[in-house]
Amino acid sequence: MYATYPIYYPSARWARENDEIALWRESYKINKECRDYINENASRFYHDQNLPPFVKNLTETFGLERAMFVMARFIVAADWDKRYDGSVKERAERVDFRDMKEAKILQEEGNDPYKTADQTRDLYSNVHPVILNAIFRNLMKMEQEQVNLPSANVEQDNELDGEVGD
Repeated sequence: MYATYPIYYPSARWARENDEIALWRESYKINKECRDYINENASRFYHDQNLPPFVKNLTETFGLERAMFVMARFIVAADWDKRYDGSVKERAERVDFRDMKEAKILQEEGNDPYKTADQTRDLYSNVHPVILNAIFRNLMKMEQEQVNLPSANVEQDNELDGEVGD
């Protein structure tokens, strides 16, 4: 459904300043739908010990990249929570949340006293962190499997390239 719709990574502020706010809003709307899907379904699938079908449907509907993006937002926002595995936190922190970063700078400068600059602050989850951790680990495994897929025989292509030049 949304699996092929790209994530808009620049901040809402940047999008407004560069006349791309419609792209930001559409991507953000899909991010919220992904969040809602997770919030409404994750606990039931986890308690039924049936996470793989949940994760499969999540990625088929929203795409692996968006699922990881939204999940990482949950995890990064709860930087105080020690229930996430180190590898999960480490991977989540590699995602670039520009709205969050810009808001943090504004807050540090005293220019956002009401903490409203982060337009993505409502991308939080009401799902227990242990469940979110398990889902994110499944997503990381899927990501790793994609990285390990044989890519059109790259080694064989490189060998052929060497033969042509000889």
